[in-house]
Order: sequence, then structure tokens, then C-alpha cells
Amino acid sequence: MAFQRCALPLLLLLAAAASHAQTFRVGKEAGLPVSQTVTVESDADFENFTGITHGVSGVIRIDPAKKTGSGRLEIDVASIDTGVPLRNEHMRSAQWLDTDKYPTAVFETTSVRHKSGDTYTVTGRLTFRGVTRTITTDVNARLIKESAQSRAARFRGDVVRVRGQFRLRLSDYGVRIPDIAKGKVAEIVTIRFDVFGQTG
Repeated sequence: MAFQRCALPLLLLLAAAASHAQTFRVGKEAGLPVSQTVTVESDADFENFTGITHGVSGVIRIDPAKKTGSGRLEIDVASIDTGVPLRNEHMRSAQWLDTDKYPTAVFETTSVRHKSGDTYTVTGRLTFRGVTRTITTDVNARLIKESAQSRAARFRGDVVRVRGQFRLRLSDYGVRIPDIAKGKVAEIVTIRFDVFGQTG
């Protein structure tokens, strides 16, 4: 009986703590009124270009009280558009991104550590072109409570906006730049992301 009297407040405390965590859905299936954006920037000696996709979906979980979280995002690599149809076709080929075999890339967090303000240091596993590697980068995660303004913007529930960038070495993921493209495609590209999630 004494154990039950002690256990009940503890369970209530744990339940209250767990309730602070929020789950935000990302992507078209979440019915978001804005586009998710991932860009790939290549800046080589003789050419620079940017590929962009809005094909991002997944889940972000944030605990504002503990200043931590987790998440899983899936990027539609096959939908990346560089603005040049022929270049898009080459990019999707087996020699480059091989999107017939690997149409998506997945990033899943393994740790999230608060740095300062809205900045968090995030470590996770990026699976791209059949290769999984660990990356660490700083992200800005801004929480916006539901309000008349957010509802007017057609968001449902609370909102999170997550922005950041990291650099990716193509050869780490099995992409070998052929001699004909050297100097026109960078060996290391910059990935930038700007995604929104909502609780409703």
C-alpha cells in the first residue's frame, strides 16, 4: 500500500514530463501550407549550380522543457531540379545519384544537444545512395505556439521551423566524378534545408 502511495505521484510526474514532448509532422501528407526546401549547391572551378527539391517528409519531436528532441526526414532525391532538364537526366543516372535504385535519402537523429537560444547540435545517420554515414551539424529550431497569426497562415497547432546546412563529400557515398565533369561538378557540395512541421 505504501509502495502504491509512493508510485502514483511518481507515475504522474513522469507522465507530466512526457507530455512536454511535441510531435511535428513534416511534408505534403501533413497538409502544410508551405513548401519544404532542400537545396544542393555545387560550386566548382568552371561551373556552379543549385538543385532544389520540396519533396521532404517525416517527423520531428521536440521537448522544449528538456531542450532536446529527435527526428526522421526523408528527401525525394529523384525530384531534385537543377534548372536544366538534360543535367537533371544525367544526375539521376546510375553513374551519379542512381535514383531508380535509390530514389530517397533518409536522415535520422541519434543525438540532439542544446547549444544556445534556438540553436542545437544535431548528430544523425544520413543514408544516401545506399551508404549510411554519421554527420553532425548545428541547426536552428524555432518553436512557434499556435496563435491567430499561425491559424491565419493556415497552420494547424504549434509550428516548428528547422533550418541548417552541412557539407557532403560525393565520393563518401559512392559518386565518382568522371573526367569529363571534373571542374564542373564540385567534389564537396553544400546541403541546405528549411523545413516546417505542425502538431495539428
